[in-house]
Amino acid sequence: MSAVTTAEPPVLNVAGLRKSFGGVRVLHDFGLVIPAQSQTCVAILGQNGAGKTTLLNLITRLVPADAGTIEVFGHDVFAGGARHLASYGVARTFQSPRLLLDDSCLNNVALGALSVRRGWEGGHAAAIRRAAEALDRVGLAAHVGRMAGSLPFGSRKLVELARALALRPRLLLLDEPAAGLSDLEEHRLADVLTGLTDSGITLLLIEHRMALVAATARRVVMMDGGRIVFDGRAADAIASPLVRERYLGAGFDRVGPAGHEGSERT
Repeated sequence: MSAVTTAEPPVLNVAGLRKSFGGVRVLHDFGLVIPAQSQTCVAILGQNGAGKTTLLNLITRLVPADAGTIEVFGHDVFAGGARHLASYGVARTFQSPRLLLDDSCLNNVALGALSVRRGWEGGHAAAIRRAAEALDRVGLAAHVGRMAGSLPFGSRKLVELARALALRPRLLLLDEPAAGLSDLEEHRLADVLTGLTDSGITLLLIEHRMALVAATARRVVMMDGGRIVFDGRAADAIASPLVRERYLGAGFDRVGPAGHEGSERT
C-alpha cells in the first residue's frame, strides 16, 4: 500500500477577485498564486491606479471584496477576519508609517505585537524582547529608546517594518517600503529583505524603485488595469518590451534609487 501524501497549501491563493469603487473597476477577476515553500520575494509592479495597494488591502481585510476568494496557507481570509491574519502568519507595512510619534521605537514595535497576540506566552516582556530583536534586524538597535517622531522618515519606515517582523510572519506584505529612503537606506533595506527571504519568509513587495526590485525579487508580477499582464523572472521583466512600454517607458533611466515617482492611491 502506497503512502498517502497531503500537498502543502500555497502561501497565497487569490482567485476571481473583483473590486470596484463607485463605478470604477479596480480588480477584474484577479488571480495570483504563490506556491508553498516559496521563501522568496514576489514584486508587484504597475502604474498608479493599477490596483496594487487595493490588492494588499483586500488580503488584509481593510476593504471588502466584491467577489472572489483569498487563502493564506490554506486559511480563508474572508472567513477568518482581519484579526486572524497574524495567527495565520501574515503581517504588512503601509506606504506611510503608522506610528505613535511621541513614544519610543521599542514601544511602537512591541505595541504592534501585543495588539494581535498570536497565542505566544510572556505578554509584555515577550513583546519587548521581540521588539528589540526586530529593531536590531532592521539596523535600528541603537535607537530603541528614541521617540519615533525624532527619526527621519526613512527610519520611521524601518520601525514599521520591525513592527511587522515582531509578529514573526511567514508572509510579509510590503507596500512601497523604499519610498522616502535615501540611497544608502535603500541598499540597507535590500540587504534586510534578502536576509528575510533567506530566513524563510515569503515577501509580497509593491515597489516603484526598480533597483530594489532587481536586488530582492525573483518573480515579478505586473498589473495593468486590475489584471496581470506579466508574470515571470525579475530579469525577464526588466528586459520585457511590455513592461518597458507600460511601466518603465521613457523614464526607465530614472527608475531606481533616485527615481521614485510617487505613491499609488488605489
